[in-house]
Amino acid sequence: MLAVVTVLARLPQLVSPNLLAEGDECTVGLMGMHVARGHDLPLFMYGQKYGLAIVEASAAAVSFSIFGAGPVTLKLAILAIWIAGAAFYFRALARVLGTARSFWITLLLVVMPAWAATSMKAWSGYVTAFAATGLAIDLITGNTDRRTVPWLAAGAMTAVIYFAQPLWLPGLLPIVLYHLVASRRLSCWTAYGATTLGLVAGMAAVKKYWLTDVAEIWFGPTPGNPHPLASVAGLVKQIYVSLTGSFYFANAVVPGRLTAALAGAWFALLCALLLVQAYRLVTRRYLLWSHLLALSICLTIGANWILLEERDARYVMAMHVPLVFLAGVELFDLVDRFRIPARRWVAAILLGAAVQAVAMREFAGYSYMWWTNTAGSPSETRTLHTLIGYMESRGVTHAYAMNMLLPWSITFYSNETIIARWKGSRDRYPPYVLAVDRALETGRPVAIVGYVGYTYGLERLVPDPKDIVNIDGKYFVYIGPDRDLLTRAGFRLVR
Repeated sequence: MLAVVTVLARLPQLVSPNLLAEGDECTVGLMGMHVARGHDLPLFMYGQKYGLAIVEASAAAVSFSIFGAGPVTLKLAILAIWIAGAAFYFRALARVLGTARSFWITLLLVVMPAWAATSMKAWSGYVTAFAATGLAIDLITGNTDRRTVPWLAAGAMTAVIYFAQPLWLPGLLPIVLYHLVASRRLSCWTAYGATTLGLVAGMAAVKKYWLTDVAEIWFGPTPGNPHPLASVAGLVKQIYVSLTGSFYFANAVVPGRLTAALAGAWFALLCALLLVQAYRLVTRRYLLWSHLLALSICLTIGANWILLEERDARYVMAMHVPLVFLAGVELFDLVDRFRIPARRWVAAILLGAAVQAVAMREFAGYSYMWWTNTAGSPSETRTLHTLIGYMESRGVTHAYAMNMLLPWSITFYSNETIIARWKGSRDRYPPYVLAVDRALETGRPVAIVGYVGYTYGLERLVPDPKDIVNIDGKYFVYIGPDRDLLTRAGFRLVR
């Protein structure tokens, strides 16, 4: 039921004319194509040595092999990983609250606007970390007889989280430490610690030696926040924007009205729940899982605040699950203390879930571009295919793109029938750069493509500006540039 609700709640996005896999998603999609075709088995996202991608790329490969490659099948593959993670969280919470109560609380999670779009984003690590954290907690809470094998598996998941998105580790820490102490067995400590450290060391060795020749052109944020006090306001905004789920990397995307209101409600609830912790400590009304989940939230926020100067909303996504489950733990503590009838709290949760589900419909209008599409206008996929079809009809199979992320969209949406590259002579996937430059040198037709309004003066460089063709008012294409024109346009060519 949770899986069905998860998919249904995201149908407005999947059928929306605004649905567009952005550049990084398309990069992971291309990696999935390469895995499916046996061309490559990338551990990390192309062009970088962080962001464990093999899980999401493999899921995409399976989806493409069955249903064909495309933005919807890519997003569904990532959503499948997210659903698996939600199932693990449900199982873990069921051991704390009971199966029925865990179902109702997890229902709030799967329709939470904060995860409306991000649960389907192939961002090379975030959804993997979500699922791996859920599996680790499931393994730990289910290990009632204190066996070492579950701790070995939990250690393996911790290593996966470290390489996928280490910002999820602080939130996992209090749950791991409590259960290790409660186990009272050195073998559990040894199994977990040895597996985690061993796999981290092994993967680090792989990164150092196996990936020596990888063209590393993208690096993670620099650790450290030199201005922690000055960044408090930014931290508050970061948490709120993360709760809207409406953002694009470092940029907030204006959310729908209901989505914004719900984000404000979740933020207020977060503040109230943290005040409840102070009340519990002062009055000695201790509640184990309330404290563990609250500590998980605080460590997640605190680690992001201290360790990173950047205030990207995605960096605090790890707080969403413990926030929802902390609300559930406190809710059912009130239910038990005041003997609230089941029909009342079920109705309250259903009302909250229904409001969130309505808010998720607002994501049908979500677009990180500077334009949006009405219901009757051509969809993003159709427009890209129009651009691709125009080039193919003129024999173009290689293109130079004026914008950094556009080449990945063109290459992915064309199923690699058109290979595109950006301006730099080094890029995430060097074979694409070489292929486009080789096509130019051998006299095959090539094109320059970009977004309308962002030509960067190309119309002043070409012999006749009328040869720059406008595609649906969104993209432009110019066919037949020579080396001199490309150089003047800012492209660094490989000789």
